[in-house]
Amino acid sequence: MKNKNIYIIVVISLIVGALMGWWANSGGGKNQEKEHAHETGSIYTCSMHPQIRQDEPGDCPICGMELIPLSALEGNGESISQPTVLKMSPEAVALANISTSRVKAGSDGYTLELSGKIDADERKVASVSANFSGRVDELYVAFTGQEVKKGQKLARIYSPELIAAHRELIEAKKSQDISPALYEAAKQKLKQWELTDEQINKMEHQVDYQVHFDIYANTAGVVDKRNVSVGDYVEKGTVLFEITNLSKVWVILDAYERNINNIQLGDQLSFSANSRPDKEYNAKVTFIDPNLNANTRSIKVRAEVNNTHGELKPGMFVTSKIKVTAPQSSAGLMIPSTAVLWTGKRSVVYREVGNEDSPAFEMVEVSLGATSGEMQLVKDGLNIGDKVVTNGVFAVDGAAQLSGKYSMMNQKASRKVEVSPEFAEKLEDAIDVYFILKNKLVLDKSAKQEALRLKQEIERVGEGNVPPEVLDRWTSEKKEIQVALDQIIAANEIGAERDGFIHLSEAFIAVLEDFGTTRDVIYKSYCPMAKNDQGAFWLSEVASIKNPYFGSAMLSCGEVKGEYRKSNN
Repeated sequence: MKNKNIYIIVVISLIVGALMGWWANSGGGKNQEKEHAHETGSIYTCSMHPQIRQDEPGDCPICGMELIPLSALEGNGESISQPTVLKMSPEAVALANISTSRVKAGSDGYTLELSGKIDADERKVASVSANFSGRVDELYVAFTGQEVKKGQKLARIYSPELIAAHRELIEAKKSQDISPALYEAAKQKLKQWELTDEQINKMEHQVDYQVHFDIYANTAGVVDKRNVSVGDYVEKGTVLFEITNLSKVWVILDAYERNINNIQLGDQLSFSANSRPDKEYNAKVTFIDPNLNANTRSIKVRAEVNNTHGELKPGMFVTSKIKVTAPQSSAGLMIPSTAVLWTGKRSVVYREVGNEDSPAFEMVEVSLGATSGEMQLVKDGLNIGDKVVTNGVFAVDGAAQLSGKYSMMNQKASRKVEVSPEFAEKLEDAIDVYFILKNKLVLDKSAKQEALRLKQEIERVGEGNVPPEVLDRWTSEKKEIQVALDQIIAANEIGAERDGFIHLSEAFIAVLEDFGTTRDVIYKSYCPMAKNDQGAFWLSEVASIKNPYFGSAMLSCGEVKGEYRKSNN
């Protein structure tokens, strides 16, 4: 009996073993193995596009950047109480090629780098006109671009009027002693046709009447326009040629809005042409355009330079440096421009707060001044000696997004300026109209009527008893909105309306960052292909992407980059 029981136990053990083996081979064991592999493996993502995730290395399908391990970006998993501080592993820092630079004090003066082009001096453009009617029988200037000297013969004209005037001069010359007034009148008539005294004296002594009369250059320069051909009949006053004297030319530079107040008449500048990068020219600012270009947010700055040897040609691109004085209100701190991330009117940098063994970076909002070549003036937010990320800043910001930290695209929505319920309500009414305007562009329809309505709504926002601090900031924001709305209203096609909507969205993003919202959520969406592939943001009442910059052509192009939520304060 005992042996029988042992036999039964052995048989049962064999059956259980067989069943376990069958279960493992049928997939249960494989699933566990896969789960284990997934836990120990790395997920790779893009620091610029965190929605991209895959289980093997490669390049981002959107921007082409090398994918980074998600586990490396998230550091060692230790929590940090500050939501603005990101902790990374030394391996992640090395993999993202992150480097820092120390904040340094600026000098009393700094350099603005502006780009522009060479243009002709408008004051040195002269027209050569026909002072009498006739037929062009010969041309001595056969093509535009030909250089001529002052007094050089340009054309020969057959003119019956001048033949008749020549006849009158000869007859008056014969009776000069009897009627000197008639003689002077005949000469004066020829002078009105801009014939020189030398030509008139020559005509007086000619036996035969002069059949042809020559046209001469009234200035030295280059023939920019030739408006006649041999055989053409011209009337008095017809412009035959335009001659531009290029001995002095203009340098026309574009200065962006934030740099305008740092440029003054008389400022010295140096520049080089793209065609002659090895040679530097000097000039002086002689004119600053009083009008701001609403599309480019820039003004024209003009300087004059001698061009005796003709090296500078109209249309050449130039790069200029202007030595200016730093504003008195400026802290005089300088950082590389590559350290700054911009979104709307907000600018942030990442300051190093960790050490070599435990790297950490803090997102800091900064107030900027003008640019100085490759350097950026910082007025507030940093101190001398701070270290800021200058290379790999997008990787740090992307890692902050993936780790749930505050980043350039994801900042806590808090109201910086406390406003009354009445102010907030009127502001929300304006935002409602903004959404209606946006949805018209989504449907490929003109939004001019909505722009006119929005102009009325924003006028209501500042009405009533508004504290000075709120009113001052709102007035500044409102001006930006009005400029954008005027651009939309003046547009002659929907593409131009969409250009204006870019500026309108930037202005409303600044409004939300300054005043917050009473809504549960407003989505900040981004299209990387808008603004000629520079990328642009817009605000939306829904999370789904409905692109106002391309409409039906690319309706779902874009992604949500951030949110603005009701303030909890």
